Amino acid sequence: MFKKFLMESFRAKKHRPLSFIINWLGLTLGFAAVIVMYIFIMAQVRHDACFTRPMDDVARCEIDVEQIGSICPDPTARFMTQLPEVVAATRAGQRGNMTVSIPNQPGGARFSLKTMFGDSNLLQVFPFRMVSGGGADALADGTKGLVSRSSAMKLFGSIDVVGKQIEVNNTYPVTITGVFEDIPENSLYNPDVIFTFKMTDPNGKADKWYMWMSECYFRFHPGTDLAAFNKKFQVALIDRMWEDLGSAFAGSPEEYIEEKGGFDSPQVPHVRPFNDCYFTPEVSGAMNMYDPSSLVVLGIIAALVLVIAIINYVNIYTARSTEVIRAMGIKSIMGASRRSLIGFIIGDSVVITFVSAVTAFILAWLLRPLYPMIVGSELSFALSWDILLVLFVGLPVVCGVLSGIFPAVTLTRMKPLDAIANRSSGGRQMSVVRNALIVFQFVISIGLIAATLLINKQMRYLTTLDLGYDRENVVTVSGGSFMNNEKFETFRGRLLTSPSIVDASLIQGNPMQVGQMNTVQITNDQSYTPMYLYGDQHTLHVLGVPMVEGDSISDSNFDRLQWNQTNMVINEAFAKYIRNIAPEVQIPGEKFIGVFKDFQHQPVTEQVTPLVLVRTWSGNPYIRIAAGQIEQALAHIESTFRDMFPNEIYEYEFMDAQFDQMYKLENLFRARLLTFSVLAIFIGCLGLFALVGYSVERRRKEIAIRKVHGAMVGQVVGMLCANFLKWLAVSFVIAVPLVWWMMDKWMSQYAYRTEMSWWIFAVAGLATLVIALFTVLGQSYKAAVENPAHAVKGE
Repeated sequence: MFKKFLMESFRAKKHRPLSFIINWLGLTLGFAAVIVMYIFIMAQVRHDACFTRPMDDVARCEIDVEQIGSICPDPTARFMTQLPEVVAATRAGQRGNMTVSIPNQPGGARFSLKTMFGDSNLLQVFPFRMVSGGGADALADGTKGLVSRSSAMKLFGSIDVVGKQIEVNNTYPVTITGVFEDIPENSLYNPDVIFTFKMTDPNGKADKWYMWMSECYFRFHPGTDLAAFNKKFQVALIDRMWEDLGSAFAGSPEEYIEEKGGFDSPQVPHVRPFNDCYFTPEVSGAMNMYDPSSLVVLGIIAALVLVIAIINYVNIYTARSTEVIRAMGIKSIMGASRRSLIGFIIGDSVVITFVSAVTAFILAWLLRPLYPMIVGSELSFALSWDILLVLFVGLPVVCGVLSGIFPAVTLTRMKPLDAIANRSSGGRQMSVVRNALIVFQFVISIGLIAATLLINKQMRYLTTLDLGYDRENVVTVSGGSFMNNEKFETFRGRLLTSPSIVDASLIQGNPMQVGQMNTVQITNDQSYTPMYLYGDQHTLHVLGVPMVEGDSISDSNFDRLQWNQTNMVINEAFAKYIRNIAPEVQIPGEKFIGVFKDFQHQPVTEQVTPLVLVRTWSGNPYIRIAAGQIEQALAHIESTFRDMFPNEIYEYEFMDAQFDQMYKLENLFRARLLTFSVLAIFIGCLGLFALVGYSVERRRKEIAIRKVHGAMVGQVVGMLCANFLKWLAVSFVIAVPLVWWMMDKWMSQYAYRTEMSWWIFAVAGLATLVIALFTVLGQSYKAAVENPAHAVKGE
């Protein structure tokens, strides 16, 4: 019976190849969009796939999300092990890149590798998949470390490296005790090498309650009530911190928690399940994170593209209602039941959707080189069980049923003789549904185009916005612990011998995204926790930020900008705050010696906040290049760097590129919207092309009679186009307020935002109109110029 069904389905498609090709192509493109987004979203959801066991019983300690983010005092891990619910706890931190080389190989290759630090029991909490080695003693002391599979291949050309020696930052000898599988970029941590904090701090000097340098993760006993444990942890940790540091609050820990907003307040210490850590964009300073709302939006948009393809199927099928109803009538007379007729139509839809899903997977696989530009990373198309089940079984069946259910129910309810005689085709009802679906398609197309244009306008606005600093012609060079103040001053002096170099500064971190915070005592009773920018006396000049009050930053006064919180240089926002809460404090004065102009030291989703500039001991050189002398300057910088630091890796990056990287997700979102817009419009036009063809075919006699009675070609074309274009106007009216509301919510995340100009919606509507006209006009004109005698003769 199944073979008979397939033969009959094949014959139906053979007689109507155009409708089959359009349906197949539209569904293939729709399925391809869903497949790509499904694989991408699942890769984000499975950010813990690099571990050998589930992470459901792992959590992270967070002290104050709003002020500090995810870092904790270093002894927090030791404190956690004292709680009976905790199996193991470890400090963890990814410290950027470090230079790794093979010792005793002069001139040997050196690699800049992403480095993670932890305690000796790190693998108990983070059970990374090991290729070889590992074990309980793999990180027993500072002379042992782990490398990834790809890092082992880079260093030694083999993964058989357990027991071999490497050297870190030309200083620390390390024996490789294990090789772990490469960790995907989307994981919470994705290091190339893993060491212990004992490597740089063998005596544990940093393991003090006033040192906030790492995150704390712990594994708890299965079955632990994490919510109840959370309250116990909050009280116990606050009490322990006050015991060591001296209470900053007169009352009990419970009273402190109440003042801060209760146990659920982000300002109160709490624990967060590990599986939620990746989706916590509100936490500043944490490692790789992804906004879950972005995944939801991407999933919805991909689904809408597939919905457009399904709408095409329904519209094309119902447009052929006359011939389909006649065929159903003949089958009914031959003994077919209505149930079997419905089953045939739905089954036919499922066959088409299954074929489309298979070809869509092949198409998605072939387009792999494009995905870094669209989703930001490469995608794995390994055929796991969920892909086979979801994409090749569940999705085709669901979409097939959705595509065929309305035509099946509608076109099979007539009596057989009425169906053969075509006395009533149910045309009015199907026409209403068909027009409503066309409106829905146009609304999606107009909305996607308008959203893409607005995001593009916002991103252009951000790139041209005056953020208070000048990032043009500024380049940063790889630095680190080897680039201390003394060596940098020598490096800077040699750089300035070239007229292509304007100035250079030593800055720790990214001045456009400052993450460090410390508490400043304003008066005896009042304090504040501003951001800290670690730089030197040349930082403001290199960034193009002027002083507005007080003494300029000279060598003599900047040497005094240490941890003792005297002679502080602050921004206008901090000066304004101090003047509001403590007008008696003099600015400039003894403590706050100078004020510099506000600049955007956080992403543009945030307003400018109080900032303090203090001296750094090491960091990365930021170098301002003279306009028009980039090539000469880069050559001079490289030769100077390699001459002074022959054992270090030379890398550079322009500040403009750093800025673009900060808004990588926004740019990727724009690329995805543009891709989906093109897909939605193309699929919609495929369906419109087929609908116009069927409409023209059914009205050939009417067109011929009109022409015989004197109708001009333009009048006939206008008549055929008007029926479709009026629904485009309705779609525009619906789409504009809907998109306006949605994009207003999206724009609300930015502290600086462009206007939602009227022309964006006008361009989106006009673009859809032009594309629709090109689709409709071709067939309409062909029908309008046809000889009327041919149409009448055909009847």
